[in-house]
Amino acid sequence: MNLAHCLEALEEAIAAGTSLGIDTAEAAAVRQTARERARFPGDTYVLALVGGTGVGKSTLLNALAGEEISAASARRPTTSEPVAWIPFGKRGELAELLAWLGVKSQREHPAQGLGNVAILDLPDVDSIAAEHRAKVDAVLPRVDAVAWVVDPEKYSDDVAHAGYLRMWAPRIARQIIVLNRADLLSAADATRVRDDLRARLGREGVAGATVVLTRARDGAAGVEDLRQWLATEVDAKRVVTDRLGAAAGDAGREIARRAGIAAGAVAPLVDAARRERAMNDVARATLAIVDIRGLEKQAVAATRLAARPRGAGPLGHLTSAIYRLAGRARVSADPAGYLRRWRTRGALAPAIEPLRELLQSALPSVPAALRGRVAELSAPATVERRLAEAIDRTVGIESAEFRVPTSGVWSVIGFGQWVVTAVLIFAAIWFGSLFVLHQPATGSFEVPILGPVPSPVVLLAGALLAGYLMALLLRLHAGWLGRRWARRIGALVTRDVDTRAREAILAPLDQLDAARQQLARAAKALEECA
Repeated sequence: MNLAHCLEALEEAIAAGTSLGIDTAEAAAVRQTARERARFPGDTYVLALVGGTGVGKSTLLNALAGEEISAASARRPTTSEPVAWIPFGKRGELAELLAWLGVKSQREHPAQGLGNVAILDLPDVDSIAAEHRAKVDAVLPRVDAVAWVVDPEKYSDDVAHAGYLRMWAPRIARQIIVLNRADLLSAADATRVRDDLRARLGREGVAGATVVLTRARDGAAGVEDLRQWLATEVDAKRVVTDRLGAAAGDAGREIARRAGIAAGAVAPLVDAARRERAMNDVARATLAIVDIRGLEKQAVAATRLAARPRGAGPLGHLTSAIYRLAGRARVSADPAGYLRRWRTRGALAPAIEPLRELLQSALPSVPAALRGRVAELSAPATVERRLAEAIDRTVGIESAEFRVPTSGVWSVIGFGQWVVTAVLIFAAIWFGSLFVLHQPATGSFEVPILGPVPSPVVLLAGALLAGYLMALLLRLHAGWLGRRWARRIGALVTRDVDTRAREAILAPLDQLDAARQQLARAAKALEECA
């Protein structure tokens, strides 16, 4: 097992769990404990004797030592502070480790026949003194192996099983179950109790654990089986690594379990097809408020207004000035302002309803730990705020870049309008002279039905017709350019509104899914650390 790899995977699981809003304090404590334990070198591992009041932990330790190491008596609880029994000559090597464990009392033993193990006798897990159990809770996460000590009276005790075995056994690679005080049972009853204990351990996820029967007060009968288990040749560093890796794996998998991730499998919180349909409905309702068609009309009007000074001849500047002074340009030829005033055209309630309904319908299938986050995403005020911010960003960027199109054709038409204006002036003067002068020299044109028409009148009518046709050409050309520009900006606004709406509304949901994917990868990597 690569401990560094396990801790990296746990780190990833913690980061993902934090992103999901899951409480990762316990996993962070496991990570910190692993880092601290890994700092202590040496070839000795630490085993704790853990059990309830009166099960004989101290007596068992004394039987192993052949002398009194930890005080044992009928007064309960007897052990109030952890007592360490360490291999001879290891005091200096283990000093910092034992200080980290909070162990002040220690005795040495000759290492022959017991292997490279330091044994701690801990206070009782069900002591009437609350501080005793607190000391067990503080030390237990830091030890490398455990001998769970029970007796015929307490082997099925809920405090030992629910409070400790069920929680800690999956996190400890090297452990043994000691059924002490077996002298209270007949041989048949001892076998039955042992089998019952093994069955319960199997139901609690500790199947296959080694169970030994001891009679620590009766000539140390059975203690030799425990001694042989302790003396089994093991690599202390491997014991420590396995213990830390198992704890990391269990902590990471617990985060994954709370996020609804089982066996590394993860599915999106909301079905992709349903989400896409909802977002299409959101986009349509949003664009209805932005009003792309109204924006196109504004763009065409703005283009025609820009064309008038250049293509309408002498009157173009005058009519443009009148449009602006009268406020008509601000109302009907201001696409940027029209886009920015989108809030005046309706509320966002129809736009947010499809997404709210989608998230609300998905809530029952969302893991309990994440329902609060998903419910928050579906809150109308939250969705409306994010959607409004997305639209504001879009209209702000697009309106700032609006540039009304222009064309050289307008200048050509404008030159023609100046010529027409000159002709009109000339024809008007000529026509007026007919009333001032008597019998002026002038020709005429034969016009069907009307008969002969004086040349000034024909010239005047022709100039007016030419001016009208050029004005119509200017309007059509400017309208064509404006509609082309409007389609382009309409497409940009449509695309940006859709994109930013998806980002603003779905990004938090995508972040949750991404964090769950990250957590699934970490949980899969932690399977090797079990």
